[in-house]
Amino acid sequence: MDWGQLESELGTALPADYKLLADTYPSLKFDDFLGWFSPASPSDPAIVAQEMMDVLQPLRTRLEGQEDIDVVFSAGNRSTLPPYPVYPQPQGVLQWGMTENGDRCLWLTRGDPDEWTVVVERGMWWHFQGGMAEFLVEIMTRRVRCPLFPEDFPDTLDVEQSLD
Repeated sequence: MDWGQLESELGTALPADYKLLADTYPSLKFDDFLGWFSPASPSDPAIVAQEMMDVLQPLRTRLEGQEDIDVVFSAGNRSTLPPYPVYPQPQGVLQWGMTENGDRCLWLTRGDPDEWTVVVERGMWWHFQGGMAEFLVEIMTRRVRCPLFPEDFPDTLDVEQSLD
């Protein structure tokens, strides 16, 4: 992947952990539930950038005009907050993955890309105060549980690499 061209097309740099993972593994699925968007296929950076923007359109449409969103915290308590902006708005959410249940895994694009945190959304929102690689490790080892994911996830530590 020509990261410079992809980042130019997107208008932002991407986190180093994402680029390293993408360069090492073209496609991964965690416990047959959580997948991530790999820029390895298609390899044209302009197409990848357009796909990354297109996948946000339903979220952008749904959030238009909303005054607040429902947020759930790891302890289970809930609150409401103003909606996160959607990328390319400043500090907007940018999707990097999705679950079989339709949960969106997104970066909160605040500050340096290597400091972006993870937000999970499926009607309700949950914020993980770490990056993508840390999120995957913490979730898969069950040190952290996302309250939007099924209770039994992960059931195993299976990570599959798709070679399509």
